[in-house]
Amino acid sequence: MYLPFESGQLAGSSDVYAHEIPGGQYTNLLYQSKQLGLDERWAEIKKKYAQANLLLGDIPKVTPSSKVVGDLAQFMVSSNLEPEDVMASADSLPLPASVVSYFQGAIGVPPGGFPEPLTSKVRKGRSLPDGSAAYEGRPGATMPDYDFAEAKKELVEKYGEFAIDETEVLSHAMYPQVT
Repeated sequence: MYLPFESGQLAGSSDVYAHEIPGGQYTNLLYQSKQLGLDERWAEIKKKYAQANLLLGDIPKVTPSSKVVGDLAQFMVSSNLEPEDVMASADSLPLPASVVSYFQGAIGVPPGGFPEPLTSKVRKGRSLPDGSAAYEGRPGATMPDYDFAEAKKELVEKYGEFAIDETEVLSHAMYPQVT
């Protein structure tokens, strides 16, 4: 019954240890790689995952940081880049948005801080909407309060009263680009 939703990885793998890929990220990364047409390069992606993690500062890999590492790994494979290439050209590479926002501090500051000089190169010419290079402190600390009533009103106007319930409003609050 669930076979259509399986990733193809039907047994455990020691790769999660060798490449420090969390189990849930392992199957997500495999699926994403297939969607990007990179499934033939899966072995290379797993190696690049470990390299991308080191480029990012050997970070704790939990959602969403594990996805940032995976995005960078897939970018490196699809662009045929080595870690040295990323270091040398980070200011001009079309890096994934998740990687740029990571270096801007959107998911916080990693325990060891951001690695330099890579951080400065990634941030160069890529400012936040307010013009700053990165978030100061906890990213959500300066956010205005969310107006759930206004969001519901806008969603009802756009989609109709019967299409919008509290779950839809909460989904829109958390994921406005995909809801």
